[in-house]
Amino acid sequence: GIGAYLVRLGQRVIQMKQGPIILTGYSALNKLLGSEVYNSQDQLGGPQIMYPNGVTHETVEDDQEGVASMLKWLSFVPKTVGALPASRAESDPVDRPVEWRPTPTPYDPRLMLGGTSEMAGFFDKGSWKEYLNGWGKSVITGRGR
Repeated sequence: GIGAYLVRLGQRVIQMKQGPIILTGYSALNKLLGSEVYNSQDQLGGPQIMYPNGVTHETVEDDQEGVASMLKWLSFVPKTVGALPASRAESDPVDRPVEWRPTPTPYDPRLMLGGTSEMAGFFDKGSWKEYLNGWGKSVITGRGR
């Protein structure tokens, strides 16, 4: 289906919350199946299907938010194959300590990566961006500086 097709086209999928990603419409599939199994495009490729299944990396409200997400993603990508990603001037000093520490009780590991408003995490303040957080709830993936 479209999920496998998208992986071949690119490695990043941003989907609007109000828009399905589909190749074949639901009515064509119903005809093929010989019964009314689907009643909307969202059942096939809506964000409620694509996001929790790991096809969509991030959902956004509108095109502007989608473009902003693309630009943030591209800021982590090197200009050419084999090159290092561009460095950015950050307010965090290189030698600052990671202040957030794991606790003996259950905690959200994202806090260690991104920190809190009071304690710095592993990455520079405000640079951590999680992806695929609708998929594999015990797996945390993202990028940060």
